[in-house]
Amino acid sequence: MLTESSRINEAGETSVQIGNKGGLKQPKSRHTVKSGVRYFTNLITTVADQRDYSTAANVGREFLASELVMMTRFAWQKLSRSKKHQPWIAPSQQSREEIKDALARLGTEIKEYQIDGSGFRAHMELSQYPSYYAGGPREEGGAREMKLLEYFVSLDLLNIQPTDVVVDIASNWSVFPKMVQEEIGAEVYRQDLIYPMGRNGQWIGGNAASMPVPDGFADKLVLHNAFEHFEGTSDTAFITEAWRVLKPGGLLCILPLFLRESFTNLTDPLVSRRGVVWDKGAQVVEQPWWHNRFGRFYDAAALNERVLQPAANLGFNTTIYYVTNAERIHPLVYLNFALVMQKP
Repeated sequence: MLTESSRINEAGETSVQIGNKGGLKQPKSRHTVKSGVRYFTNLITTVADQRDYSTAANVGREFLASELVMMTRFAWQKLSRSKKHQPWIAPSQQSREEIKDALARLGTEIKEYQIDGSGFRAHMELSQYPSYYAGGPREEGGAREMKLLEYFVSLDLLNIQPTDVVVDIASNWSVFPKMVQEEIGAEVYRQDLIYPMGRNGQWIGGNAASMPVPDGFADKLVLHNAFEHFEGTSDTAFITEAWRVLKPGGLLCILPLFLRESFTNLTDPLVSRRGVVWDKGAQVVEQPWWHNRFGRFYDAAALNERVLQPAANLGFNTTIYYVTNAERIHPLVYLNFALVMQKP
């Protein structure tokens, strides 16, 4: 039976432990099917709750069709042994320190950030997120704790107020907007390419780098595990659009901010990658079953060129937060950096 508990570690912090009795476990291949079923179940119920059952059925069919295509491609690759994929290695603690130092040498403001473990646990209990959200627990192949941790930290960094207008960029079918509306009372909009074009109530369809909203529309913009998927020059273009859309004093929060020692594009060879243009100078690494066609992992130089310098030219005040205790909250966490920009 799944349990939720907390313990005080040697540093005196509260470490949230979510998993089977007896401790945390690494994800295993046998959990893949279970997490897939959980993800599908949550997807259908979430879409039905946000839109309607007809939309949920269509989304479910598209999901199953894409999974079938991926399984077919995977089986063909295994049979033909046509590819040997380079393993994806996440930055170590030492390399994260090196990345932080490289950013500091650029003159970027770096602030160390400690996640409040007991606050995170209370947030999960009080907010009543769906138990199968994001495929269930991380140690069973899902990403539930990782997504909820992103929400918790972004709420802290943005300090959303009831009077704020918030746009959840690349929202997909996230439960974050509903949670903010119900618990804080802010006016929240969802933006994503998958929505019908234009602004329809709380739904904003189209490219995040060109939103159909007036200047100074929002107080807060937030991206959860989304900015790295902005292909081509959309990452730089979005920074310009954020400046236009934000009110004076408004905040933009991007988390996680994915950084590596070397500039990298991550991709899944099992999905369609038609039309993808790889970043010049980036190493392309293939990771089967990642489920995304493109992901950008900046090094310090690429981040400066594509994001930090364009933001500075516009007038943004920028801070990068270095999360120092993420692994004590959960050993499989990937929230190591977050980016916050304020329009003066």
